[in-house]
Amino acid sequence: MGLELLALAGIGFMLAYANGANDVSKGIATLVGSGLARYRPALIWGAAWTTAGGVCGAILAQAMVSTFGSGILKASVTPTIVLGLAALAGSTAWVLLATRLSWPVSTTHAIVGSLTGVALAAYGPSAMQWSALVGRIALPLVLTPLISLVLVSGVLSAASRVWPAMPDRNAPCLCLVPAREPILSPALASGLSALPAAAGWRVKAIGGPLDACVRHGAPVAMLTTRDLHWLTSGMASFARGLNDAPKIVALLLAAGAAGSPATRPRFALFALVAGGMLAGSLVAGRRVTRVLAEDLTPLSHRQGFAANLVTAVLVTFGAIWGLPMSTTHVAAGGIAGAGAWSSSLHYPALREMALAWVITLPAAALLGLLAYVAGLAFLG
Repeated sequence: MGLELLALAGIGFMLAYANGANDVSKGIATLVGSGLARYRPALIWGAAWTTAGGVCGAILAQAMVSTFGSGILKASVTPTIVLGLAALAGSTAWVLLATRLSWPVSTTHAIVGSLTGVALAAYGPSAMQWSALVGRIALPLVLTPLISLVLVSGVLSAASRVWPAMPDRNAPCLCLVPAREPILSPALASGLSALPAAAGWRVKAIGGPLDACVRHGAPVAMLTTRDLHWLTSGMASFARGLNDAPKIVALLLAAGAAGSPATRPRFALFALVAGGMLAGSLVAGRRVTRVLAEDLTPLSHRQGFAANLVTAVLVTFGAIWGLPMSTTHVAAGGIAGAGAWSSSLHYPALREMALAWVITLPAAALLGLLAYVAGLAFLG
């Protein structure tokens, strides 16, 4: 039994590794696509925030653990360790293969497909909670890309009215400047009311073009659209870890690696999964990142900011409330929305990605079934 548990932990780590390799791109592709960062710094940034999100899932994402641990199979069905190994192996194999082919696919889809295929083979259709599968899993997976696309287009349309497009040197910024003397520059006419400073002197919050803000003098603090882009990229990566780690942990728990599905997840399992995500992101995250960063649509900082912001909000909400959204679908939908808004979306690349999404469920189910048959042969 000890060997089986060790194998379960190992395959769980490998699924987390595959998840990191394929999914780290969803939070950082806009950084690379907009020219804000090279691949390596972007991968390190995304990997760090993903790891933090994965570890925090032990506290913030209990609802997601419940959804995947006991929300797919009926309560009368007790998963075996062979079923758990097969479900993890099938989803791992598909995500690794898709990563090798540079396909941005959903680990959530792969887990659901593999688990469903294995459960149908082991227990039959009567073992599935079909209403929960459709209502809490299938619908969010289908609707969130469309919601993300619409929201990103709306955010960009609203932002274009407030901040018209301008070159980087005139990019919108918010800065705090000393206010000992009157600020007379017309370019800074949008300055907000003076804010008291703790040291006894005053600063003023200014909203305006970056070059005007810099010409006025050395600002006390300055926040540009580039800074906001980095921030929302980190938020999206954190949300991805928060969303994906509990799903893998739930499978480990359900198969008996750390107790029953009702048992409070152990921090060690989340650390194991977060470590796998970190390794996969750093070692093999570039291949899929290139597709989203370069092939789907050209991106500006404004577009990247909007896509990441919408992704972070939707995925974080889903993780906390136990709605298993696919970060792949949400992020890709957001990037596609940015491309559609600017009429620069590359539809051949979008069709290839959509095809990979369509075949993920049956492919993962088939691979899970094959793993289950092999597991029965070797483990009985």
